[in-house]
Amino acid sequence: MFSILNPTILYDDISSDITECDVDVVSDLWNIDGFQVYRGQRDPRYDHASVYWMYNEDLERVGCCEHDIKDPANYKALWFRESVFGTLLQEDGWEVDGDIWSKLPEEVFERCLNEEWTTPKSFLEHCCLYGPVRVVTPDMIVKPVDVYTCKNCGLKSLTSQLNHEMITSKLDYPKVFFVDNDMVVHKPPQNSRVLKQLVGDGGLSL
Repeated sequence: MFSILNPTILYDDISSDITECDVDVVSDLWNIDGFQVYRGQRDPRYDHASVYWMYNEDLERVGCCEHDIKDPANYKALWFRESVFGTLLQEDGWEVDGDIWSKLPEEVFERCLNEEWTTPKSFLEHCCLYGPVRVVTPDMIVKPVDVYTCKNCGLKSLTSQLNHEMITSKLDYPKVFFVDNDMVVHKPPQNSRVLKQLVGDGGLSL
């Protein structure tokens, strides 16, 4: 999930497990944004802010609290959400909308299964690069996808191919399905910043 105090920082350790720096730490309950949580000690991995992980009464990690180093009273709480996209962007309103397979013609679904194009990257490469539809995972938002196109034959791939003269470009997004690693579709809220995150102010079809 992206830091709020410094949006260039990404917290990529977002499991419910206790972090290493909080093992055997004794904590009191804190009231953070109206929620009663246990707060760990400062995470030494980060220096852009004073970062403390938060835990529920079952000692499951539920988010983090980042305090401005110069003004500790200025803090932002970041919470784990049901949708991985909501967690990444710290947005409410993301909805699960079935899986990608239910939105495809049966013959496309069967071919994907037969060819084992069942991960987001393999599906994107083999089923999307020549058409108007894209699938996007949280990882693709963090690190934009490069597309390699052969100058001579027009072959498109997510990796550079030997024996081809490849041109590199960023993936475009004519129409997007946001999917997690299990190919479950997540629909963004109307005011989501995910569109600008992907394409700036150029607009995007959903």
